[in-house]
Amino acid sequence: MFEFILTLLLAAGIMVLAMAVGVGVTMPFHGALIRLRANYNPRAVGLEGVENRVGPTLTTLLGTLRRTKRLEGWYGLYKGSIPMVIFTTLVSIASVIFVGGSSSQGPRGTYSVPEAGGIRMGIFTIVLTLITLPMTVIINRSIITPYKLPLKPQTSLRILLTPYELSKPYALYLTPGLFAATFIHSLCVTLLARTVRVTLLGSPLPADPTEAPDVVYNNVSWFWWALYFIYQSLATAWLAPLEVISTRLSVQPNQGDLPLNDAEEGATPEGAQYAGTDEDVIGLRPTTEPYEGLVDCARKVVEEEGWPSLYRGWWWTALSNVLAVVV
Repeated sequence: MFEFILTLLLAAGIMVLAMAVGVGVTMPFHGALIRLRANYNPRAVGLEGVENRVGPTLTTLLGTLRRTKRLEGWYGLYKGSIPMVIFTTLVSIASVIFVGGSSSQGPRGTYSVPEAGGIRMGIFTIVLTLITLPMTVIINRSIITPYKLPLKPQTSLRILLTPYELSKPYALYLTPGLFAATFIHSLCVTLLARTVRVTLLGSPLPADPTEAPDVVYNNVSWFWWALYFIYQSLATAWLAPLEVISTRLSVQPNQGDLPLNDAEEGATPEGAQYAGTDEDVIGLRPTTEPYEGLVDCARKVVEEEGWPSLYRGWWWTALSNVLAVVV
């Protein structure tokens, strides 16, 4: 019994260490992606009818990385690392429990479709949504906040969450449109992705128990592999907008029934210090004019910033989907 517990703890330690290493490598890029997608950059008409932009204009991942490094230093590039490690560990544990495989979205952002199906896959989709939503809020706000986050969780949460969200944690699930966006995204990368893969490539479980799943896939025609590759590429068309919308909704404070006035909006949280200069890396939509839901967010992004804003970082999503075919 003691050896079993020791082995279990050792395996858990190795898993957490692996997650930490993965996050350490990818966090600057993931943080830049979140900032790029969260940046509020509405159009404005200047002199002689020339269209200008309000706030920081960020168009590339590299440009966002440079701006973050200039304003907040190395610390800014790794904001959100601790909650990201916690999140990836939780999702990995859930995937092992419910589907017996790797998570549908790993620490590197790649999408790999779990092998399980039926009821277990449905349960995993629900569990994935329940885990992803609050952790997405915490991770994304940790990344975009201009303040330093202390190692004390309670102090950090007071900076990241509103008094309403702190008093009622379940309010995170009531953030307008966020649950719908997260659930649809989880549905797309689990049930929908697996259905397409099974339809095109067949079941991953071989008819002969002595035959490995890899052997089954090796017998699939290149034509079906090509169709699956094309589907994974085209999935970017709906996954990227969902990710942009989820990012926008997750960084939007949920005030509940308490209105936020202009003075409160510009106030610095008690005990908080700026991570770098007093210039924010990105601009955010005024909290006095919040997005009212998934559809409202999509509509306002298109009207105020143009439809290409819904596809910020699309190549990151496309690359993740394509890698899932070969990894």
